[in-house]
Amino acid sequence: MQKITVLVASTLVAISAPSMAQQVSTPAPSGITGKTAGMEKRDGFIPVYLDNKEGKILLEIPHDSLRALVFMTMATGLGSNPIGIDRGANGPENVARFDRNGGRVLVVFENWNYRTSASNSAHSRTIAESFPPSTVASLPIVAEEGGRMLVDATDFFMRDWMDVAATLTASNEGSYSIAKDRSSAYRPYTKAFPGNTEVDVSLTFVTAGRPGNTVSSIVPNGQSFTLRQHVSIVPLPDDSFRPRQMDPRVGYFGIRFKDYAQPIQNALDQRWASRHRLERVNPNDPNSPFKDPIVYYIDRGIPEPVRSATVEGARFWIEAFDRAGLRGAFRVEDLPEGADPMDIRYNVVQWENRNERGWSIGGALGDPRTGEIIKGMARMDSHRARTDYNLYAGLMGADAAAADTAFVLARVRQVTSHEIGHTLGLAHNYIASTYERGSLMDYPPPRVRLGPGGNIDISAAYDSGPGEYDVWAIRWGYGIFPGNEQDSLAAIVREGLRKGFLFLSDDDARPEYASDPRTNLWDDAATPLEFLQHQTAVRRVAMSRFGERNIRVGEPISLLQERFVPVYLMHRFAINSVSKTIGGLEYANAVRGDAVQATRPVPAVQQRRALAALVAELRPSELAIPDTVVTLLGPRPYDYSPYVELFGSRTRPAFDELGAMRTLSQMIVDAVLQRERAARVVQSALHETNPVTLNEIVDALATPQWTAGAARAANVRNATIDRIVQRSVADRLLVLASDKEASPEVRSLVEFKMRQLRDRARTLSLSGTVDDRAHWSAIGGDFTRWLDRQELPTPSPALRPPPGDPFGSDNQ
Repeated sequence: MQKITVLVASTLVAISAPSMAQQVSTPAPSGITGKTAGMEKRDGFIPVYLDNKEGKILLEIPHDSLRALVFMTMATGLGSNPIGIDRGANGPENVARFDRNGGRVLVVFENWNYRTSASNSAHSRTIAESFPPSTVASLPIVAEEGGRMLVDATDFFMRDWMDVAATLTASNEGSYSIAKDRSSAYRPYTKAFPGNTEVDVSLTFVTAGRPGNTVSSIVPNGQSFTLRQHVSIVPLPDDSFRPRQMDPRVGYFGIRFKDYAQPIQNALDQRWASRHRLERVNPNDPNSPFKDPIVYYIDRGIPEPVRSATVEGARFWIEAFDRAGLRGAFRVEDLPEGADPMDIRYNVVQWENRNERGWSIGGALGDPRTGEIIKGMARMDSHRARTDYNLYAGLMGADAAAADTAFVLARVRQVTSHEIGHTLGLAHNYIASTYERGSLMDYPPPRVRLGPGGNIDISAAYDSGPGEYDVWAIRWGYGIFPGNEQDSLAAIVREGLRKGFLFLSDDDARPEYASDPRTNLWDDAATPLEFLQHQTAVRRVAMSRFGERNIRVGEPISLLQERFVPVYLMHRFAINSVSKTIGGLEYANAVRGDAVQATRPVPAVQQRRALAALVAELRPSELAIPDTVVTLLGPRPYDYSPYVELFGSRTRPAFDELGAMRTLSQMIVDAVLQRERAARVVQSALHETNPVTLNEIVDALATPQWTAGAARAANVRNATIDRIVQRSVADRLLVLASDKEASPEVRSLVEFKMRQLRDRARTLSLSGTVDDRAHWSAIGGDFTRWLDRQELPTPSPALRPPPGDPFGSDNQ
């Protein structure tokens, strides 16, 4: 980056001739030199003075007006994933003006959300006068010298720019504010360089009320704690960076703004991809070296062997850039000794310690005018390795083996490359698993299969290196095209479409109402049914072999509970994937002219196969937990605190076997009878000759249990599990019938089915065991309360499942 050209205004400083008496008394020098005598100076882009006597932070503004990029980050964290105040978290990005106003300098954050690409100054004025900037600070001028102004910026830096207090309030952790008398500049990391000024401050947050439980459990005294906040001030980059318009078929993050100079035929909203600057010395020579390669620096604090795996994962992107025709564009190095990870000059991969398992996160700081990424910031959760080991031990056993370390480190490499991908501008691509591990930006579960002899095979658990989609996306985002750039980009997209590269992201995969069965988190097969078959087969074997082998010698037997959870719920992501097939709609981010079909309803025959597979997962043989497992799942020992990754229990201190089965049963039923999914099923009848109907779906869920044979009913365990499923179906029907957001067609059909099932429940309540009669009477009564009086009963809900993602939080 280069220094910007700034607007210079002359400042005249009148200095009166000293008298003889003054000469004798040797007065203190005037101006900035005199004012800062004895202070610590950090000389650079904007010089910083630290006043140790007054506890002030002073800035030397070189001119009456200055524009720069200003970034805020968290230098230290609170150590809690649910709260989310993390070390290395990236915060606000602003173009700031430092404008003189009499005896003060105003700090103004410019409004780049609304702009014009026209050169008409009058039109620019209409934008500026329609959408206001933010004047965020008024810095007193305390001295002047040679056209330079010394301002007191203490209050500017001692502000809660990262909204720590608001975050704590929203997390019910108490009402905190900054105690300025307990806050100060953090001198070791307050520095200035020719191209950037870095100010680091220690902010102490205090509360007069009661601190929250999470804060109190982490900090020594919940009434107060100290965090460090970092502010980077950087010259505006020059104008040689060329923004690149986003393409919905290629997954990049970006900036969005309204351009009021666009022709009427065009949209006001403009979208530019977020990318690092990458330039060749000779743009016309594809073999010319790069001016400034993209370099990522690895935190020296990551422990081995995880650190080596982190480096290897980061280097996946060297391969991606090389294969994209950009050899030498990406490098990986150690963070220099003593360097501050928050220094804007370093793209960093840093270690994130928390009190519980949490997300690894890839973020970035960029120029809000262009989308240029100035600093990539990948934060790697330190619990990740232990979470992966927990999964390994649940499947393979905990006896010492080289395979457990290999399994964990393979995942570390993958997730490191994934988070760096975000810092390069790449978004999640959750459909890439359909073209054989197509992207690092997907969420991959370990590839676990049954091998010869029915043994669990993890030999290909995680892939190594970038996927084909990643290489293609890097070519699109970082390719250098000296000719017609738009033609080159269009050619790259056409090539990707020919190869079957698709991009669908979070909004397509995460919502409960998601409709495309190909687009999922944590899937690993070409089709959802294939994935479910693999996961179910492995789950059966793992459960049949589950026992003391899944913990280490000397560990409390009760720790088997946390190893059992990922085994029992191993197929939860496959269930979610298959459920999207019902009422499913496959789609693409199609663009006119690319000959890609925009939408395609999932065929009815495919929906029926999916429904049958999900109903099969509700059979007693699939829900039951072996006696050999239940007898091992004892209460946690003394001083082992409650743990989020365990099943809840209504039988404390005993393991709640029925509660765990109900949790899984309800998970399946709720997925099948999801509100929008049910509405899509009803709507599909308009376009198909033999559509799947909502009536058919409810019958498929209810009939097997409502009409169980005598042999099945005679088995006490099977009969009990049938009742669990019946209650799951009944409760979901009640939820749908009373859901005002559900379509009227769904609600009317559900109430119709409830009347039929109520009649059946009344009949069944007249015979059988006491448990059977009580069960059917309760369901019939609940249906009656709603159908006859529109009163919603309050049956005991299924217990919340433990967090599903391999890295979650205790507020999921």
